[in-house]
Amino acid sequence: MAAQSSRPFFGWAVLFATGYSLMIGAGLIFYAMSVLLENIVSSTPFSVAQISTANTIFLLTSGFAGIAVSELISRFDIRYTICAGALVILLAFELLPGSKSLSEIYLCYVLIGFGYAMTALVPSTTLVARWFIRRRALALALTQSGLSLGGVVLTPIMAGLIKQGGLEAMQGPLPTALILGIIPLAILFMRPDPHDMGLHPDGDDVDPEATPASQIGMRVGEALKTRFFWWSATGAIFALATQVGMIAHVYNWALERADATTAASTLALMAFCSLTGRLICGAFLDRINIYPFVLTLYLLQAVSMLGIAYAEGQVMVVTMTILFGLTVGNILMSQSLLIGKAFGVRDFPRILSANQLMMNGGVALGPILIGLMYDFGGGYQNAFIVVSMTSILAFVALRLAGSPVGVSAAFESDASES
Repeated sequence: MAAQSSRPFFGWAVLFATGYSLMIGAGLIFYAMSVLLENIVSSTPFSVAQISTANTIFLLTSGFAGIAVSELISRFDIRYTICAGALVILLAFELLPGSKSLSEIYLCYVLIGFGYAMTALVPSTTLVARWFIRRRALALALTQSGLSLGGVVLTPIMAGLIKQGGLEAMQGPLPTALILGIIPLAILFMRPDPHDMGLHPDGDDVDPEATPASQIGMRVGEALKTRFFWWSATGAIFALATQVGMIAHVYNWALERADATTAASTLALMAFCSLTGRLICGAFLDRINIYPFVLTLYLLQAVSMLGIAYAEGQVMVVTMTILFGLTVGNILMSQSLLIGKAFGVRDFPRILSANQLMMNGGVALGPILIGLMYDFGGGYQNAFIVVSMTSILAFVALRLAGSPVGVSAAFESDASES
């Protein structure tokens, strides 16, 4: 086991700063999409379908922008990208309330997509991967808790501000201060590599002869040639289709199966369970094999979908919401852990951004699939039976991918022979 330095480890400050950035992106953008949609539709002549298209534009933009972001943070100090992303988000928040045409609204959502990509999962997860190896699962669980906190704390605040002041509240002092708060935290704490500070991942003592962790692992071209990358990404597409589809429909499902009070509590309950499940599993995931854990997670998600399909009444709706919520945060976190385990840190942001771009296919597919099944396939029961099968497909795809440990072992063997 590596020796521990007696000094407080700077990596914990990195986690705090990245967690804050994720909280802002999740609370003011990702979870607030439905809030913005409702208010834009009510204050403009545009339809729900037209403004829903803006959400799709946001998702596609953030996915493709992630590729460019991965190049930027691989070549330059990551803090430049994150600070610029905060300014892009602020610009979009200033412009959106005054947008009169559909093209202007869509342009604002393109800006939001770019800003989100520059401040959210790719840069934050890259920082965690560089600063933590032995305790990476715990570190990811802590920093990605910002996602859940954003949905639980900031989105209701944002909704209240917009309800009182209209879309112009996006230009108000609180959203502006929260977004600008990313910049000093990035400059002070989001240092791109522990080796640059004379430190080692996890706070271990530095070995002067050791290769920095940021230089260990596969190149992106090598990773994209592996069976593991493509099959694991395919599994993530199916898993995210299930997850995001359920999140998009959970309120209407609970309202149909229970009552308005239960429906109103499902989103907060789901976010809380996602946060709790991620923290609990993050505490022990570094000590077990991640591969069978994720396989089990996909099966658990399938079981929860079947339960949701047949749930009736308040008790069953709450129970199945809790079970599903426990899988939500862990499935998102597990994708980064699988990539880090298989491919190392050297080209982590490039490989992760390619994976995230594919995952966005599942993000876009899930709500549409459940909506079509609800309208034309017999309601929520048949819809959730179908998406439970997408979780089974996720399990099958990851089984075909094989263990990430085998990928890294084969690469290390080839590297030593050459």
